[in-house]
Amino acid sequence: MLTKREKNISESQVEDALVANLIFLAKLLKLPVDLKLITRQLRLKSGDERIDILLSSGKDLCLVELKVVGFSEEWLKQILSYRDELIRLQSTGELVAGEVICYLMVTDAGSKDFELAKQNGVVLIAYEPIGVLKDYYNNLSAVAPFLKIKPNDYGVFSFGLINRALSYLITGETKQEEIATKTGLSKQSVHNHLKVAKEFGLVRERNKNYFLTDIGDQYAQNINRDTLIDQLNDDQIGVLKQFVANDPFYSSTVFGIYSIVESAFLLSRNSYPLELVDLREMFKKVSGKVNEWQAEKSLSTATYTFLNFAIELELLGKVGQQVVITPAGFRFILMLQLHKSIEMIESLSNNNK
Repeated sequence: MLTKREKNISESQVEDALVANLIFLAKLLKLPVDLKLITRQLRLKSGDERIDILLSSGKDLCLVELKVVGFSEEWLKQILSYRDELIRLQSTGELVAGEVICYLMVTDAGSKDFELAKQNGVVLIAYEPIGVLKDYYNNLSAVAPFLKIKPNDYGVFSFGLINRALSYLITGETKQEEIATKTGLSKQSVHNHLKVAKEFGLVRERNKNYFLTDIGDQYAQNINRDTLIDQLNDDQIGVLKQFVANDPFYSSTVFGIYSIVESAFLLSRNSYPLELVDLREMFKKVSGKVNEWQAEKSLSTATYTFLNFAIELELLGKVGQQVVITPAGFRFILMLQLHKSIEMIESLSNNNK
């Protein structure tokens, strides 16, 4: 059995998570999902004690006392005194009427503890704090999808490769098959190129027809029309860089660029320049692909792809097996982290409504 010190999770942390996720709390308490929060940390007039959580369920009031340790008769006495105080407040009209049901939540309890609590009219709940925080994360992920977004590799190793397909879209061509014929590329290659273009908001698809977006048109207008068609120019780099900076979680590919630059930024605190082998391992963890990229080949290919994207956007540089962050890259990652923080704050606010 773990001690309180070994658990290192405070009551306030668990309480925050439960209050933000009343559906999960209702499940723990075996109550209907119509659970509503009345107040938390309610100070009682009889002393310095505070009631952890006070809820309503139908016409009943639910008094919840939360502990991150095992059962103790002391906790039982405590919640019973809280119940008496609430009943007194009801008698004076200071609290709405309704049966007060007591719930004592502890991390572990024996059969005798459950029986003792039942005899005193208290519902004893044994729970795992880590489970509460895990469910909170899963619930937050539902309203903040960027928490689970992961980069995907579409086999396109350079932004410049998408230029051939986009150069035909700007002339009015919309069919993938026709673009493949005119460029001499395979249908699968054109499909992948257009997929990457969609990931950066350059192209939209409707009924198997492809069209340039406004930003895509801006990008395509700057495509070189000569032998350098596969190379990005400064204007195109600017368009892509601004797009990623504005929304680093727009797509899995955009997130991949964010992840590899952030990986380099984190590693730079330990040693600099960065070793490519270290960047691979960090990138795998930061991007959330530890399970998918276990094979050395898949990890190397993915790292090469997104590193090359970052290099093309002039965010990272590479010499041999060493990687550096450009001045633009340092400014870029700080801006991306700002956007990440804003998205997280907005998601937390929405989750707590």
